[in-house]
Amino acid sequence: MSAFLKICSGPEKGRQFSLDENRPMHIGRGKSCEIMLTDPISSRFHAVVYFDESGWQLRDTSSRNGTMVNGQKTDHARLIHTNTVTIGSTELELIEEDSGPGGSESEETNLTETYSVEDFKTEKSWLAEAEDPISTVAATGHLIDLYSLSLSLLRCRDSDGVIDTLLELLRDRTEADIVGLTFDSGDNQFKPRRVLPAGSEGSVIIEKSLVRRIVSDGEAIWIGDRTCGQKNRSRSKGIDFEVDRIDDNWADIIYAPLVCDGSNLGVLHLYRRTPKFTQAHFELVVAASRLLAVGLSQAFERDSLKAERKRIADRNADSDEMIGSSPIMVKLKERIGRVAAASGSVLIRGESGSGKELVARAVHRASRRAKRPMLTVNCAAIPHELIESQLFGHRKGSFTGADKDHIGWFQQAHSGTLFLDEIGELTLEGQAKLLRILEGHPFLPVGATEEVLVDVRVIAATNRDLAEFVREKRFREDLFYRLSVFELFVPPLRDRGDDIDSLVSHFLDHFRRQHGRPSLALTEEARHRLLQYAWPGNVRQLRNVIDSAVVMADDPAIEASDLGLRDAGLSRLDTLRIDEWEKRLIRKAIERTSGSIPEAAKLLGISRATAYRKLAEYEIER
Repeated sequence: MSAFLKICSGPEKGRQFSLDENRPMHIGRGKSCEIMLTDPISSRFHAVVYFDESGWQLRDTSSRNGTMVNGQKTDHARLIHTNTVTIGSTELELIEEDSGPGGSESEETNLTETYSVEDFKTEKSWLAEAEDPISTVAATGHLIDLYSLSLSLLRCRDSDGVIDTLLELLRDRTEADIVGLTFDSGDNQFKPRRVLPAGSEGSVIIEKSLVRRIVSDGEAIWIGDRTCGQKNRSRSKGIDFEVDRIDDNWADIIYAPLVCDGSNLGVLHLYRRTPKFTQAHFELVVAASRLLAVGLSQAFERDSLKAERKRIADRNADSDEMIGSSPIMVKLKERIGRVAAASGSVLIRGESGSGKELVARAVHRASRRAKRPMLTVNCAAIPHELIESQLFGHRKGSFTGADKDHIGWFQQAHSGTLFLDEIGELTLEGQAKLLRILEGHPFLPVGATEEVLVDVRVIAATNRDLAEFVREKRFREDLFYRLSVFELFVPPLRDRGDDIDSLVSHFLDHFRRQHGRPSLALTEEARHRLLQYAWPGNVRQLRNVIDSAVVMADDPAIEASDLGLRDAGLSRLDTLRIDEWEKRLIRKAIERTSGSIPEAAKLLGISRATAYRKLAEYEIER
């Protein structure tokens, strides 16, 4: 299904603009708009059309003269086939049509040769049929087994799963009596990690005379052709040699080291009581051991990263869950779900410490890019002269101190999400490059001669007034409109009502466990003090206050004096921001008039229309 906007009237009558489901299309007189109009009634950035899970959507971007859909003025509307959008004298019609003769229904596949699955049968499958996509195709030998093993190793998310997958394959294919894996315990004593069948751990040993060859030299060894004599014919890398008899119980033994990046992770063991291993079995075990080494190395690295992530999260009391069920947070969570399903840029506004990064992570996890990386960059923490280099990369020698190439954050986040915190600190030059990326153009790293094209969803955050920055020429107007395709406001902690109590309980439980004080309580006076405090530093300040109190308080409970809220006696009107005063005074007026907006408007000395506009602007619940 393809879609385009057809201009039916106005200066551009007859033109058609194809729509892209993967990125928003801006309408306006601005030169960077994908659908550029010359209609004088149109604003520079008049509206934006984008696609989400419910279909095509249109949103007016605070235009001067408004936007109409099917004759009705609207700020936001869903568009379907033949809907008309009117901007001044320009009328645009949405056309949706099937992919046509080239579509999937009309395509024909020409086959020059066919094979039936009956031509390829396995005697038995070492995977469940639902999990093994080629369980009926293995007559071509062990190449198919190794292919299936590779797929299984890619699916396994932990080291134990990787090991079990391989041991089951080898036992099935070689018909070995015992298959095991041993790891070096640190003193050259190899101890069993996994053995099949269970209970056979005592049989899995390495003869001392072979340890150096297997472990130090990384050789795979097959000991077979056992006779009544004292010597046995063995094979290593295609060379026959003799070894002393190891154990009369075993006629065939294969040892294969697990070597990855020069490190020995362990040794695979296979044993048979009757001589039945073949050269094909030996080659299968060697190849499988190499795959297992890579799989284990990645699993160990993944486990290490998970443990480090958990350690950092525990230390900082971080949580992927957005704690709170106040009406304002419920509304925010609903908006996050809708924004995540779309593909445009997101601007997150909120005071410092209110949880903007947590909101950005929630958007990323709920988006179609959830399986791809999300990188976080604090623009305020990077020196202005290095911001471009860090974001877009640089080449060796491009400036003093550039002693090697650097891949920028945008390239590192390719196909994923890049979270730009404190976006207002970005230089004007950096803003120009960012705008080109958001418009789908390639960019040029510092000192480079070849442009780079990336696919990145940008989520930006700020605690500053970007509109004021635009008026002061400190922030590009076109970039501002590009970033604010979707805008999320994170409420300050003081406006979240009962959420403060939930957060106090969450942080108290966490830091009691972390600091080993599980029986420490919180007095009612201290809890009341926390609930009444204005929290200028928001959630971050609350977390630090609880952390400090748990460490410093004497048993058996945290007293109000342990909280360190030196300015706790200040009024909630403790800011000079006019918008903050307006929000609080409006709430107070509504409270005094029991929810009557006309009466509240009289108390405030403003008209009813102004009161309703302020309610919508500040998202104040009535």
